[in-house]
Amino acid sequence: MVSHDAPTDSSSETLSAHERQQRTLQRLDDGHAALLDALEGLGEAEAFLGSRWSVWEVMQHLLTESFVEALEQIASGEREMLPPFDPRTDRIAADVAKLEANYRRFRNLISGLTEEQLDLPATPYNPENNYPALSLLDLIERVSGHEGNHARQVVETRKYVAAFRSAERAVTVAGLGTGDRQGVPTQTRELLSNADYVVGTQPALAVARPWIRAVELELRPDNREELVNRLVRDIRAGLWSMVVTLGDPAESAPGLIRQLEQAVGTVATVGAPGFYRRALDLAGISPLDAVCASVERIHDTRAIPDTGGRALVVLGAEHAVPWRETAGALVASGIETDRAARCVSNLSGQATVTPTTLRHVLETAIGDTPVEVDSALVLDPA
Repeated sequence: MVSHDAPTDSSSETLSAHERQQRTLQRLDDGHAALLDALEGLGEAEAFLGSRWSVWEVMQHLLTESFVEALEQIASGEREMLPPFDPRTDRIAADVAKLEANYRRFRNLISGLTEEQLDLPATPYNPENNYPALSLLDLIERVSGHEGNHARQVVETRKYVAAFRSAERAVTVAGLGTGDRQGVPTQTRELLSNADYVVGTQPALAVARPWIRAVELELRPDNREELVNRLVRDIRAGLWSMVVTLGDPAESAPGLIRQLEQAVGTVATVGAPGFYRRALDLAGISPLDAVCASVERIHDTRAIPDTGGRALVVLGAEHAVPWRETAGALVASGIETDRAARCVSNLSGQATVTPTTLRHVLETAIGDTPVEVDSALVLDPA
């Protein structure tokens, strides 16, 4: 027999060539069945989404010998034109049929091999990567589980396509919690590791970084429109994109979510612990006695809720304006300037609470304080 520098497993040494051949056929059958199960019901939206191009894949894409040959044949009169483009659904069916035909061909080859043929040398020893010399039996044993391995890959890919709701051309906005990595939701961690790229502010990306496996794009005040447009283009192209924000997206990024909804149509959100309850706890106010608003929409008076005498918590957001402008919008909506309030800052760390009034915010240096995503202006109950 050809030397076995790295046998597939220890049992191979005790099995006869015929038994190993039968085991190989069984693994081949099991893997092929798993692959067909994984591909069952595969549609266009799943099959052509979520791929990441490597340099090698780009090179393969640029190898256009067949295309150039076809153009030469058209120019010489050997053929009239290029063949019509097949619909993607037809291409999927044709590729599955090719997989089936190749499986049958491979299986027939294996089942028809004699012991003498099984012992034929198939690969030489490769000292560069210590790859062993293999007999034909060794080699087919190793590759018999190939389809089964990729069946699991197909299952995982389809799972994440569904998670990202790519079939609906949706962008995912995920919350990271209050800044503690231990509090990042499990679903957000899993999605981050499979996204093609992740958009977020520097603080948000810093929290998410342990789970990011792709490109990071920093969200800044001067590029928000540009990144929203990019998200729209890439979603249509089938890429998995995510936006991450500290806190809960519904609290920390309502304006951005609304902008994305208008641009994309569908936005999937992954919730997380936000800053609303923490701000209320620090202010000593029950959630039953408060309502919530965001500085991202505070300049639209229709977005300021009727407090009915309850406390109002105006939450900070990414790249919002100074607190003075927020206080001005609240006064313009009819809230009295002497309304007692508290500025709560650094909710993601050692939070501080500063008693104040709307007038004080309007007329003193406290109004110059930038509105951070982990801050809030809490108006006491009237």
